[in-house]
Amino acid sequence: MKLIINADDFGFSRGVNYGIIDAYRNGVVRSTSIMAGMPGFNHAVELLEECPNLGCGVHLTLSAYKPVLDSHKTIVDENGFFYKRINPDEDVEGFDLEEIYKEFCAQIEKVKSRGIEITHLDSHHHVHTFKFLKPVVEKLLEKYNLPIRGGLCYELDYDKIIPYDGLFYNETVNIDAFKQLKSKLEKYEILETMSHPAYVDSFIMETSSYNIKRAEELKILTSKELKELIESMGIELCNYKNSLK
Repeated sequence: MKLIINADDFGFSRGVNYGIIDAYRNGVVRSTSIMAGMPGFNHAVELLEECPNLGCGVHLTLSAYKPVLDSHKTIVDENGFFYKRINPDEDVEGFDLEEIYKEFCAQIEKVKSRGIEITHLDSHHHVHTFKFLKPVVEKLLEKYNLPIRGGLCYELDYDKIIPYDGLFYNETVNIDAFKQLKSKLEKYEILETMSHPAYVDSFIMETSSYNIKRAEELKILTSKELKELIESMGIELCNYKNSLK
């Protein structure tokens, strides 16, 4: 049984970056996904160079901070920032899908340009799972042929979708969440869940409603209790790259 515990939001801030690296070096995280347009991007790239076995995907972003491109008309506000917390049923009628596609490509290419071997695609606030973005996701997968996080709200004819379960977030940030894994993993050869470990800094507190919980996640993800539980269940920890071997 294989499990990917992915640390989302790499590049969000220095506090997030240090938390993710700690969760990798001293905990159960083996995979992360980087946000190309966030203030901590360059710092994250530097840290990643010291951790060659930490798999790194692209955390496609449409609803936090600023885009990589500065030419958008429909997906940013008057100050050039992404709209926060997009409602796929109400907020997207005016969005230009070609703008989104170009932005996502720019984010991927920015990560590639720094010499990072991209292991997979996922997204901030799970925007890639929204039905209205299916045409964009299909074009991205045709171009880059990368594994992608599951949990999609639409059918996709693609053989590199990794099953996903959001078992560790907010109210379920505890050891007990992982005790349910055995029955879930019996349904799949591999399963992925996200995490958000971090050392809380001022940028997180000012820009993210999910803040203090990140420190709680880090404590659990680096705990001896969780490592022993995963070992006792016969679970193999991996990342997107080595999961498909």
